[in-house]
Amino acid sequence: MKLITILAGWGLAQLSLTCPQLDPVMLALPLHAFDQTDAGWRSLDGKGCEAVAADAIGRYRAVNAARLASEETGTLDWHEGQLRATAGQTAAAIAIMEARLTETHESIRPYTEATIAFLKRDRAALEAARDRLMALPEPEYFAQAKARYEADHPDLPPLKWPLNQDKVDGFIACFDRPYREAYGRDAQGEVQP
Repeated sequence: MKLITILAGWGLAQLSLTCPQLDPVMLALPLHAFDQTDAGWRSLDGKGCEAVAADAIGRYRAVNAARLASEETGTLDWHEGQLRATAGQTAAAIAIMEARLTETHESIRPYTEATIAFLKRDRAALEAARDRLMALPEPEYFAQAKARYEADHPDLPPLKWPLNQDKVDGFIACFDRPYREAYGRDAQGEVQP
């Protein structure tokens, strides 16, 4: 509920005629379908339309608040934060990410902290979060998960431990750039495949 209260103050983004519009049918989708498939917010997420997609997530959360109370919405919240950061809505992105930080699994927490530090332009905190990320021991299940991922997605780059090191390295290499640019970069500031 706290996150819904935070979101209520932001209002909806201005819709552009070139951006897809929220289809009310999306609001009735199960959480996984809305968050993880092209039937949900991802169908709205084109370049320059990130705020529209973020607003769709906020609307989905508001409409489905009672149902979502019993579900794990961390990934949905994270995606909204990323979309708001990409759209330049930095304060909103930080608020969303910070609201979930205590509930974030320890294997993802350093990445989340690094992202927040990047958005706050706190280089020391970003580098400290990277150190914590690099110190994470590889879990026993990772090799099996990696093999399954590579079998399911042979056209994508393989998973590497620690997860999201490439994103954090991109934040450091592109510290003075907007999130939109830094997120897809590597440690040399080059665009990742």
